[in-house]
Amino acid sequence: MSSSTDRPEYQYSTLEVDVEAQNRNQNQYAETTQASQLPEVNQNATEHLNYPEVVGSYAPKKDIDPTLPEAVNVAENEKIPAGGNTTETPERRICGMRRKIFLIVIIAAVVVIVAIVAGVVAGVVTRRNAEPASNPSGSPEEPEGSTNNETALFASTNLATANFTDEFGNENYLVAYQLNNKAIYLSAWNSSHKSWVVSPVVDGKTNNLGLDSVRQGTALSLDVFAYDNKSRDIHVYWQLPDSGGLATIKALTYTNNKGISTELAIPAANWVDSAAGNSYISTAGSSLASYGKQCELCNQYTYLYWQTANGFREANYVNSSTGWYSDNSIIKVDIEPPSESSPLVQAHVAAATTNGHRSMNLFYRATTSALSQIVNGDGRYVGHYLGRDIGPKATIAAFSTGFNETGKNWPEPLGFQVLTIDPAVDDGVQLTYYKGDTWTKVDRRVTALGDCRGHGTMVANHARRIYCLVGNGDGLEIVEYAWKGNPSDPSTYANYDKIGTVDTNVR
Repeated sequence: MSSSTDRPEYQYSTLEVDVEAQNRNQNQYAETTQASQLPEVNQNATEHLNYPEVVGSYAPKKDIDPTLPEAVNVAENEKIPAGGNTTETPERRICGMRRKIFLIVIIAAVVVIVAIVAGVVAGVVTRRNAEPASNPSGSPEEPEGSTNNETALFASTNLATANFTDEFGNENYLVAYQLNNKAIYLSAWNSSHKSWVVSPVVDGKTNNLGLDSVRQGTALSLDVFAYDNKSRDIHVYWQLPDSGGLATIKALTYTNNKGISTELAIPAANWVDSAAGNSYISTAGSSLASYGKQCELCNQYTYLYWQTANGFREANYVNSSTGWYSDNSIIKVDIEPPSESSPLVQAHVAAATTNGHRSMNLFYRATTSALSQIVNGDGRYVGHYLGRDIGPKATIAAFSTGFNETGKNWPEPLGFQVLTIDPAVDDGVQLTYYKGDTWTKVDRRVTALGDCRGHGTMVANHARRIYCLVGNGDGLEIVEYAWKGNPSDPSTYANYDKIGTVDTNVR
């Protein structure tokens, strides 16, 4: 190795080629001998010796800076990792997709699903709306009597009816019924006005009577108490919802001083509580029957009849001083008591003279299945069998003809028309009548009332009008019939004219 005194004027690095290391590398790494020509670091260098610098042959001579490198402190957030790339927190992914893209996909899917559902619903509605036009059976579009309409007729409604003749000689007919929402309504007809008027009785909004105060499928009864031919009260009775197989009877009165009208709707607020309400309890399946004074030679008071576990009971109202009264005993007669949930109807009879006999007549089914009668008149509770058996689900409707007079050859003798529908037997509407002190069972159908057979719901009033529930679903309606028979000619007893449909549309 040459000494530093032999160097030329320019000073260079003290780095020299280690010949021994070169020979050693050539022997150990023969395949990399080309690399041995490169300069190597002198392991003996110190701080007093210069480190290698690259200079050209033209570089001017100058002093070499002997300063060694120093460590520099750098803030953690300014550090650059090896490779020169910053390390970023990886973005969260859902199902392999970036979160933002995943949300966009979900929203798009929801929009597509909603569009599909809307299209299907629109298609179904369109098809349903189009069906009536193409229906060969001629089924009507959804009418106001639809079963989906809360204010349409309830398919299992009971009916009640009454009538009176006003001071102008006009005939007035009343029909009570229940709607799908359990409300009770009244339709009235005046022969001079010649149209039905619909009025609420219990609408769920008036007189602190909610719709929960009416039993679904409640029994109904309706009567008119006539003070004279100008003034009268109307009474309506129904049941509260069942409680342990029993139902409390409710009652309202529309008093004469409120202005009873059959030509205009009467407001529900004009009905007032009757003391008969909340005073008596019937079995849940009991029918209700009532009577109000009809004429001067008729029974003079107000009566209510219902069924208990042991038989029929009666309550009566004489005047405001005595109020409603019942001795809590059942009606006892010399025939069998009523069957469970027996049908019960009332038909009154007037006398034509003071020598005649006025009475209320109850018709029902006895435990023996016999169609039976209880006469509440001068003799008080006299029982009769009518010569016909009926089933436990039978319907009864009855009205009287003539007068109950004691004189011979009276021109309008007492008569009864009793109609029955027995769903257990396919024999339509059957007639049993009373004429000449004899009950007669007719073995042929009353074909004019054939439509009444379907629902088996039928009532009659003293004006000899029959009301039946006819049709199903959207076509459910109350149909009115008028008896055209001649009381003196039994061959005409099955003659009825169909008058029309009772308007029950709530407006």
